[in-house]
Amino acid sequence: MNRREFQRFLDRDQHCPHCGTTDDTLVPNHRANRGHGGHKAGNQPANILVMCAAINGAIEADPIKAETARKYGWKLGRYVEPTEAPFYDMVTGTWDLLDNTFGRRRSI
Repeated sequence: MNRREFQRFLDRDQHCPHCGTTDDTLVPNHRANRGHGGHKAGNQPANILVMCAAINGAIEADPIKAETARKYGWKLGRYVEPTEAPFYDMVTGTWDLLDNTFGRRRSI
């Protein structure tokens, strides 16, 4: 993903849903891991959530953080469709859904 492509995710998400940072530590987080051979959601917009590098690394390395990420929809299981899985934004206190046209809306 190049900077121009990533900018579309930044424009949609605007901050890390974990800590609220808006600085240059934001990175793309694949909610459903691509794995070997890829996940069908791949780089579709609903599968990518902007997060700070610190929490992105932690949810990949720490099983407790990974469980929290699954609870909040920041990470998804293999058979979960990202467009149907809301995620919790701790900053706004809302559950939101992402679509594949770079849209974001309140879920519940």
